[in-house]
Amino acid sequence: MVLALHGAGTGAGAGQAQDLEAQARALRPADPSPLSKAADDDLERRVHEALDGIRRARRAKDIEEQRRELRQRLEKSLGVGRLPWPPDLQPTLADQVDREGYLIEKLVFQTLPGVWVPAHLYVPGSLSEPAPAVLLSNAHAWTEGKAHPDAQAFAINMARLGFAVLVFDGMGQGERAGSPADHRQSELRLLGVTQQGLVQYEIRSALAYLQSRLDVDPERIGMVGAAGGGFATWIAAALDEDIKAAVVMDDTTDFHEQVRYFRSLDEYELDDHRPLIPGIYRYANQHEVLALAAPRPVLIVQPTGDAEFPIDGAHEVYEYGVEVYAALHERKGIALVEDERNGRGLQKSKREAAYGWFVHWLAGGDNDKPIEEPETDVEPPDSTDLAVLSDGCTAPAALGINALVARLMNDAARPTEGFHPNVLVDERPPKFPCFWNGRIDHLTRHNYFTQRGILIPLLSMRPGPIGASPANGALVAIDDRGKEELVSDPIVREAVEKRGWRVRIIDPRGIGEMRSAKTGWVYRTSLLMGEDFLWRQAADIRHQLECVDHTMSHIVGLYARGPNATLAAAYALATARPQPELAIFRDGFLSFREVIQRKTALES
Repeated sequence: MVLALHGAGTGAGAGQAQDLEAQARALRPADPSPLSKAADDDLERRVHEALDGIRRARRAKDIEEQRRELRQRLEKSLGVGRLPWPPDLQPTLADQVDREGYLIEKLVFQTLPGVWVPAHLYVPGSLSEPAPAVLLSNAHAWTEGKAHPDAQAFAINMARLGFAVLVFDGMGQGERAGSPADHRQSELRLLGVTQQGLVQYEIRSALAYLQSRLDVDPERIGMVGAAGGGFATWIAAALDEDIKAAVVMDDTTDFHEQVRYFRSLDEYELDDHRPLIPGIYRYANQHEVLALAAPRPVLIVQPTGDAEFPIDGAHEVYEYGVEVYAALHERKGIALVEDERNGRGLQKSKREAAYGWFVHWLAGGDNDKPIEEPETDVEPPDSTDLAVLSDGCTAPAALGINALVARLMNDAARPTEGFHPNVLVDERPPKFPCFWNGRIDHLTRHNYFTQRGILIPLLSMRPGPIGASPANGALVAIDDRGKEELVSDPIVREAVEKRGWRVRIIDPRGIGEMRSAKTGWVYRTSLLMGEDFLWRQAADIRHQLECVDHTMSHIVGLYARGPNATLAAAYALATARPQPELAIFRDGFLSFREVIQRKTALES
């Protein structure tokens, strides 16, 4: 039986409750970090083991054999296949601006139904044949978007070199307003679509638009990206062979380096989920992403002082690339430029490197050396000449994304066999090992193992002194606020005092005493490992449920309070053997569907 509660009675008197809470806190170590740090250490260890276990292909035959599997896994991780294709672009020319040597077409096109994208297409002033083209992703220019001065300068000079250049506002940028956090990224991920998947879908839609134009040569389309656009360019080039040459700025390093870097931070707040591809640490490092793009020409432009993307890691990726391109008989198709003057972005020296690369590989230039950029006049980003939409209007994606969430919710198959731990190792101890840390009356603290090296703290409450007759039942309890908050909870008190049950209140990983000091890093890293962190929490709960001796307890119950605890407990309930006879979920959720529906209701 499962009982869902929202709110509960007060239970014990205030003085008695406060006394119990004080006793519980007296049993908590002054510094609980060793237990949570051990869990963080375990996560980092498993990440490095997973990355080290990736097979690194070096022969042409192995590279080609690995390519199909890697692309399929990357596509699945992104969730692009869950989005409609081909897009109904409905491109509209809003206006056209003539400039010396080039013109700007101000466009709007549709990606997802109801999701409209303002864009600029820079076109050479005179064309005698279809031109080569470049798609630009300048992902961190939130306010300026496509009108960022560096994006303008790049597009102007490429147009003067004979290229068509498409620059569009990504979600949350420029005339689309808002930020990635506005676009239901958490709910979509629960439905199998990642934020980077949306980015790639819109890149593919933009490429489809370029390929549809009679003045663009579809066999000579390249892509360049800076900052977050660099990462998007890596993924797009890996997946789409219609991108014939690429320039990746800023976002290249060994994933080992990033794991260490982000853990070194006090915390990593994740408002932007675009870099997060679930499970990629299981099957690909940056090296494998590069190998997917090979042997098409790729130029890596990397700042030397970027802590998030250390230059040593970029060297490792590049050196592997040299081997791959040599194996595929295209030795000159890979290059690395170190930028010692700039941070992330599309600065002048980086643009000059890109000009030479694209002119050589897409327009038949003699060499791939940088081409000096002449003095270039650009418009202020808020210039009305650059505005695609009229009267200061914006084109936020929210309505279209909400419709997508609703459609995916309707299409989602309900689980028939509980939850599937497809990437988790189930390490169950043969017996419940318990370390006694002291006793105050019927309140006792223990630690127990759920896997090698992971100790979970527990408060045990019993209806009588140790050695008394067996209890009538047992209750395992979890609270988002931490185990100490439950000792005076009315449901726990009723179980102990009125029903004569034993109660075990635990802090699974990520909760209470086991809460990491670096929760953002744990979230980020678990996702990139393809792990559902809730499943890890559920494993901690399930171990405790299965350690309860049914021969001494007529009834075994599970009690969870709070949104995190209730979801983790739902996982544990679905997979524990034998299952508890009773489950009480308070102030939380019974399913991910309910998470999405309740958040939708709050936002409407």
